[in-house]
Amino acid sequence: MHDKGSPFFWGKRQDISGHIHWHPLVHHCLEVASVVHALLDTTVLRKRLAMAVDLEDLTHGQMARLAVMAALHDAGKFNLGFQEQYDPQEHNRHRSHGHIREIFKLLMEHPRAEEGYTHMQLEALDSWLRHDDPDELVYWLWAIFCHHGRPLPGDRITSGSPDKRLLDQISPKIWEQNARWDPLSGLKTLISALDTHFPEAFAATTHDQLPISPPMQHLFNGLVTLADWIGSDAERFFPFAADTALPSPAALRHKAHHALHAMGCDVTAARRHILEQDIDSATMFDYPSPNAMQRSVRELPSAASGNITILEAETGSGKTEAALIHFFELFRNGLVDGLYFALPTRAAAVQIHARVNRAVERALGPAHPPVVLAVPGYIQVDAVQGRRLEGFEIHWPEDQKRYRYRGWAAEHPKRYLAATIAVGTVDQALMSALAVSHAHMRATALSRLLLVVDEVHASDAYMTTILREVIARHGAVGGHALLMSATLGAAMRSFLLHGPRTDCPSPSEASATPYPLITCLHGEQKRWLVASSGKGKVAQVISRPLADDAHAVVALALTAARAGARVLVLRNTVQWVINTQTTLENATGGNSDRLFRCQGVLAPHHARFAPVDRTLLDRTIEKEFGKNGVRQGGLVAVTSQTTEQSLDIDADFLITDLCPMDVLLQRMGRLHRHPRNQRPPGHEHPRLVVLTPAEGLEHHLDARGKVSKNALQHGWGSVYPDMRILAATLEAITATPTITIPADNRQLVEAATHPDNLTELAEMRGEAWKIHGENVWGGNAAQKNQARAALYRRDEWMHACEFHEVRDEHLTTRLGLHDRLVTFDPAPPGPFGQNVSTLTIPGRWLGKQPLPDTAQPEGVREGDGGFDFTFGGRPFRYDRLGLRPA
Repeated sequence: MHDKGSPFFWGKRQDISGHIHWHPLVHHCLEVASVVHALLDTTVLRKRLAMAVDLEDLTHGQMARLAVMAALHDAGKFNLGFQEQYDPQEHNRHRSHGHIREIFKLLMEHPRAEEGYTHMQLEALDSWLRHDDPDELVYWLWAIFCHHGRPLPGDRITSGSPDKRLLDQISPKIWEQNARWDPLSGLKTLISALDTHFPEAFAATTHDQLPISPPMQHLFNGLVTLADWIGSDAERFFPFAADTALPSPAALRHKAHHALHAMGCDVTAARRHILEQDIDSATMFDYPSPNAMQRSVRELPSAASGNITILEAETGSGKTEAALIHFFELFRNGLVDGLYFALPTRAAAVQIHARVNRAVERALGPAHPPVVLAVPGYIQVDAVQGRRLEGFEIHWPEDQKRYRYRGWAAEHPKRYLAATIAVGTVDQALMSALAVSHAHMRATALSRLLLVVDEVHASDAYMTTILREVIARHGAVGGHALLMSATLGAAMRSFLLHGPRTDCPSPSEASATPYPLITCLHGEQKRWLVASSGKGKVAQVISRPLADDAHAVVALALTAARAGARVLVLRNTVQWVINTQTTLENATGGNSDRLFRCQGVLAPHHARFAPVDRTLLDRTIEKEFGKNGVRQGGLVAVTSQTTEQSLDIDADFLITDLCPMDVLLQRMGRLHRHPRNQRPPGHEHPRLVVLTPAEGLEHHLDARGKVSKNALQHGWGSVYPDMRILAATLEAITATPTITIPADNRQLVEAATHPDNLTELAEMRGEAWKIHGENVWGGNAAQKNQARAALYRRDEWMHACEFHEVRDEHLTTRLGLHDRLVTFDPAPPGPFGQNVSTLTIPGRWLGKQPLPDTAQPEGVREGDGGFDFTFGGRPFRYDRLGLRPA
């Protein structure tokens, strides 16, 4: 590490044990350039950038030129304000300590601008371009310089320039020569070093000219940002130089490739393994052969131009395994480098991560890439969990040397999509299209991966609008996406594949659409009808007006449990989960062995538990209700939507609140999920009770189409905002009390969700229902408009993109999601014997005024099987019933 004595241009600074170390700026620029070149050389990013400008591939000369351009990202650091910021005699003289506005200041409105152009050899760089547009060089400079996560606001008058007000704040003195420094000499030194390290860039021919388009500009900006993050990691990849002597090109190439190999971005060894091995389903998934649907997925078209596929099949049919089969085929053929498996909830992501990790280990062998759990609050790679130490350090308990590299992408949410294989929530993918910090880096990193989105029907209008944009952008540069659902309506399918301007099939056409089904958009839309994965099941559905009567619900559950049934009681809201749980305990005195327990403690199952406890709850309920469950005799578990997906649960009897038909079919997937030799008397066949209001749904709509408070507390009109869908669902199950899955899935879903059917229902039911339908339509339209406003435009040049000057969490992937992750230090003991280090508090519990980032939990008091605390001046309780306001 170089101790800064005589003046030299520094790029990075480190304080180690009170001693300051400095890293030469030219070294850092060369390191980032080397990472860019290595990424283009070893990953499919080269193909993605090429497709963004309608090329089949990039030449070696083009790759070298892109690396040189990336090296200019920190050229602004040569300014005096940046270089002298830690000099007590000089730092106030120039004030500005940044380097992005500053480089634009030099090149766009400074007396030394011409010298700057000359020393940076911008005339030579300009000769590398196609010149289909006279401002191409400016577009490239925006992509290069704006690498801190968001572009500068553009000037509304002068095209391609930053907002003049930003440049006016910069003193011109920062680029003037003084007795110690000439900033422009630093630029000259950098270009000279680049000529030595990348001679092919400067010697390349017209064949290697670089075209540009808005998508290319945005992708390249993300690439530069990602490379800067990697190149700036002095602790792992690029230690500070001992002196100012330049490293050799070979040494830098070795470091860059070592970094990508250690992180898992270089998948050469893993791809070689899967090409050399005959990996079958028995090896990957513990069953002898793929089913018909999984075989069909294996035969999907594999093309470098990418495709978008929708897989619709019943719950329990093996869609997760189908997605992995599809991934391994694309990976084997070199069409993707990795996988991002996106789930609707954190809990689902945790569950699927374990399954993906097992399959990847088996299919890709010892050299498999790291499998990251991309969920904030967790730091996990493969089956290894890291622990955050003071500051930014992470301790990995197993093989610290290995996991400090493999865990790079897991250590910060902004890096999640830089992982080669990751499982997380859909939010991480959605943020690649939002005008929030580091969206470009996320989008570029995601473009390498197969994007799998599970349970796509679970998204609202806001999320679906963003998701549609994500997959459209992903496919436009050759990316591959697989969307999965057990219960997708025709309107949603049409929108996801073709966008908002497509016509939805009529109700009769939609109902006649085959099921299960694979629809692939690859130039043109194609369909594959696949056979059902199993024998199907016939379920008896009974509606009972008992939603408000927890005592009656408990009586139903206990009667079944006493007959030996495993009973799942699924309520729409946590409020009613806790209400039903406490009623159940009161009815049995809390002493019955038929009540679900976690670590011997009575508890419900819902989303408001700490991550460590939620993991334990998931494992316990799968142990009690799973395929190989050891439970002898009846059992009752009270849950929320947390058990309707991802968990491997097999209940004998289901009691559920009324919900939309697509969700109801999803919940029915928990019922008789696996074949068993024997079911309890009275439960030999699938049977479920749907809880409805004591009065008809029409009594919960007023003349203005507003939903009653009582209904809202049950999730009707809130969790599930469209009362027409609920009414149509109730009509459908009343008319068809015996449902055959999967044969009836399509007809039932379209009957309850098709827009034309909902309009007809409202017409028949009267004015209040029509007004309610208009309210829902207006709400959806508003959500879609909000979503579009939250996106950045990838079809526009960066200087025209408007990024929001707010904290990222204020521009969310889900409307109303302003939750806060709070950390406890020391971690108090939780209800199940584990220390609780983090909890997520719903934003609606914290009031309308945002709390400062520095807010911490206070007044932690342990006792009664949990603890109390305050946050933001509001009291909370955490115990076996979960988190709730005190």
